[in-house]
Amino acid sequence: MSTKPEVVEEAYTILSQLGGRRFLVMTGADKLMAAGRTASNSNPWLRMDLRRNQAQVNRLKITLMPTDTYTVEFYHQKLVDWEPVITNQQTFEMVYGEDLPALFTSVTGFDTHL
Repeated sequence: MSTKPEVVEEAYTILSQLGGRRFLVMTGADKLMAAGRTASNSNPWLRMDLRRNQAQVNRLKITLMPTDTYTVEFYHQKLVDWEPVITNQQTFEMVYGEDLPALFTSVTGFDTHL
């Protein structure tokens, strides 16, 4: 079973692959949410809200896969009659950590560093 510090460590690792605090400042991403490894969830993930961008997506979810690569999902989520509706979904699989910033920039148009 996962403990709280492990969840934070896994989320921090994913965020640091993107550029850490500089990434958050440069892109305006906020409302970070993370999940670690549990009995029902073997793949830790990090999710964040994004500001308005060229791809018209407002969420980013990065999942660490057992192959030590990431599955990256960009999507627009809104509530309709209190039910989540997802549109503009773009999913990229088998993404290496060093490729995360370039992928983020190509989809959203936001630079991840100076």
